[in-house]
Amino acid sequence: MDIITSQITSDTVMRNPGKAFLHFTVLGLLLLCIIAAASAQTVEQIAERALATTVYLEMMDRNDRLLGFGSGFLVGQNQVITSFHLIEGAAKGTATQVGKPTKYTIDGIVAVDKQNDLAILKAKVPAVEPLPLGDSDMVTIGEAVYVAGNPKGLEGTFSNDIVNSIREEDAKKRFQMTTLISPGNSGGPVLNGKGEVIGISCITLQSGQNLNVAIPSNHLKELLARSGDVKPLGQDNQSISAETHLKRGYAKYRLDQYQDAIVDYDTAIGLKPDFANAYYFRGAAKRLLGEYRDAIDDYDTAIDLKPDFARAYYSRGTMRGDLGEHLIAIQNYNKAIDVKPDYAFAYLRRGIANYLLDRTWAAKKDWNTALELAEQTGDRSLKAKAEKLLKRVE
Repeated sequence: MDIITSQITSDTVMRNPGKAFLHFTVLGLLLLCIIAAASAQTVEQIAERALATTVYLEMMDRNDRLLGFGSGFLVGQNQVITSFHLIEGAAKGTATQVGKPTKYTIDGIVAVDKQNDLAILKAKVPAVEPLPLGDSDMVTIGEAVYVAGNPKGLEGTFSNDIVNSIREEDAKKRFQMTTLISPGNSGGPVLNGKGEVIGISCITLQSGQNLNVAIPSNHLKELLARSGDVKPLGQDNQSISAETHLKRGYAKYRLDQYQDAIVDYDTAIGLKPDFANAYYFRGAAKRLLGEYRDAIDDYDTAIDLKPDFARAYYSRGTMRGDLGEHLIAIQNYNKAIDVKPDYAFAYLRRGIANYLLDRTWAAKKDWNTALELAEQTGDRSLKAKAEKLLKRVE
């Protein structure tokens, strides 16, 4: 505050306390506006800074075979944040800045948090201004966020998203987002409207679904505080978890590499014979390879291990329908709906099976239910499908 303003304020306080309060309030509001304006950034500015710090990671075994790829971002001098499952079991790796050809060798691991799927690596990547870490405890449902990463190996993408729920499972907090996180985005930053990192992208596979989540940045702050000496990357296949093999298989599945995905699913099942998710995803890959009966066997096993596996019932029903076994398909859709009464796609597919069995009234009822659920969730694609099918029975 300058001398003139100070004098005016002093005189005002002495002569008119009420006016002085108003004066201070106005000054305070002006100051807040100035601070807000200074901290506010355009989407373009946030994108530019985020992509400047984002790196593309490739992890290999001792024989230089690619184990996986993903994203990371710089938080300090030669320090790269990423997902632990990307580096698990890798013997070597490289980091590449977005839009630049040079591959920088990863020197080692500074710290890991397996529970929260986080790792800090050391790599001599040229220094850039690191992204600020925000307070993830302040994140709210409905908040707009931005995601930077390398989906499916396509370097340097930036997209907007919304936090649609805050999940608390097994004492672990996660932000669930709307958009599907593609393989390659794992490990990338999730930012708020101020350009602060409030989470780290992570693929989470549960009940046959890819739940799009972000690990809260406050876990990262805790990990940074525990950073120690650099340890070399190590190759020990027995130490790689079944969950990591599942994620690597899913990444290959999303890249249409179904046979390679099955190899990872086989390994996951070998390590964890009661892994229902691995059987489910292996069945999905076999289906796309035309191995229908083997796919049904895997769905059977997934359901035996997890009787409330709604998505497995649905997928098994779809397989039966593809084979022309519509009555058996309906039984599976019934099971899926019993477990998950708002399973819109199960109603849609059950309606198709009923229609093919000339049960027009039942088909119409199912499609109307699917349409109602689509309207409730705002699923435009599903709504369009239900409306199109209903025109057949008008």
